[in-house]
Amino acid sequence: MTLIKSSFQKLSNRFLAVMTLLWLSMENAFATGGGGGSGINAAKIPDFKIPGVDSNTKDPMEIIFFVAKGLATLAAVLFAAWAILTVVKALIKTYNAATDEADRKGWGPFVIALILGFILIFFSLWLVKMAIGLF
Repeated sequence: MTLIKSSFQKLSNRFLAVMTLLWLSMENAFATGGGGGSGINAAKIPDFKIPGVDSNTKDPMEIIFFVAKGLATLAAVLFAAWAILTVVKALIKTYNAATDEADRKGWGPFVIALILGFILIFFSLWLVKMAIGLF
């Protein structure tokens, strides 16, 4: 019984690795066209252009404009991360105050913090969407 149990534990520990290996080999077999060696047709892959990288511009104002858009997008993403972290900390604090037996503030401040937190999070994510839309 111990041999079966230890074998089952070893098998369950290796299950993810084995299933990933099987999935990748099956995917590779389909990608090569059933073993014919035809591979992936590179002509069917669309040509993606990266703004600011794929353009052959030497205009310094256009390069500065691309850098400014990138910095605006980075600032929006950092603001969204900061807003989400602040909202989560405030919600944890008001939840602990609402559930504390000695405090007795009730659920009103928690519900208000929850509503205001969602508004702040959605506003910050909207700013990120607008910043990404610059590109």
